[in-house]
Amino acid sequence: MQDYANLISAHRVPHVLKWLVSRPPAHAWIMVLLGTDLAALGDVVTGPNLWFGPVYLLVVCLAAWCRGGRAGLATGLGCMIATLLINGPTLYPFAHADIASNFAMRFAAVTIIIAIVAGSRSAYIREWWLARTDPLTGAFNRQAFFELGEEVAGVNSWRLLIYADLDGLKKINDLQGHAAGDGAIRDFATAVRASIRRTDLFARVGGDEFIIFMQVRDRSAAEAVAERLHGRMNSIQATTGVSLRCSVGALIVAPDETRIDGLVRAADKLMYRAKLRGASLQIHLPERPHRAAAPTRPKSASRVHGFSPWGFQAPSIDRRGIAPRAVERMPLAGAHGGDAD
Repeated sequence: MQDYANLISAHRVPHVLKWLVSRPPAHAWIMVLLGTDLAALGDVVTGPNLWFGPVYLLVVCLAAWCRGGRAGLATGLGCMIATLLINGPTLYPFAHADIASNFAMRFAAVTIIIAIVAGSRSAYIREWWLARTDPLTGAFNRQAFFELGEEVAGVNSWRLLIYADLDGLKKINDLQGHAAGDGAIRDFATAVRASIRRTDLFARVGGDEFIIFMQVRDRSAAEAVAERLHGRMNSIQATTGVSLRCSVGALIVAPDETRIDGLVRAADKLMYRAKLRGASLQIHLPERPHRAAAPTRPKSASRVHGFSPWGFQAPSIDRRGIAPRAVERMPLAGAHGGDAD
């Protein structure tokens, strides 16, 4: 029975931590302020007869985990001042000796705890990025695409799913070496990232396969964007001097909630048809026209503001990915955007 309880706890605690670290700033501060108020209220009711230090410390750790070290320090200082005002000099057993020294020592101890919590938070976020970022191109990897793609798949608006495959990469590897092939892939990803919005999801899902998933205004906008991206992908000049060619399958998705895995399979089939024709574009249009609807939040998928469908929301981030060397410095904040034209 104890082993079963430990197993339940091992699964619940990480999800709670993931949920907390992904809270929007306003939500995080509401939780911290509410926790501080409840701790202060309990401190007032019990008076100096009951030490509320551990309760205040829990609130301070909450602030440090949700918002980082500075928030933890500000909350810790505020909590120490609050309990000092509530309890007065009786808070310290040797207050008559040196109140300032007692206060400084406790603040130093709290600062060390805050540093540990904030450092753990930074390492946690960094590991999230490392696990979901392709190190060669800086685009998201396959795991991240399926996690974050549920948000786009679930909205009630027109969407466009681009499945692209680089043609001739094996020839580059054979003639110029794998370093040249890696450079070509990197150049391709950099050019594509510059051609889409930061709200468009961009991922490398195979050795030479990439996916773009975006919201668009309507069907005609989706066709125009697909043609523009196909043209751009086939006009990229690698640093090695090779002109890159790309086969593109473009799946236009009408307003509805749809499973991401089914969309990817359909777009993959379109890409292979395009590949058989040689670096061409294969577009699939809906058989029946749908009335465009205003975008809405998905019912079950996450908002891309925190960490995503596995339990906590994905950060409000640049969904095109990041520079390969910027993973360690990547913050947890970003911005949302509108539809493509």
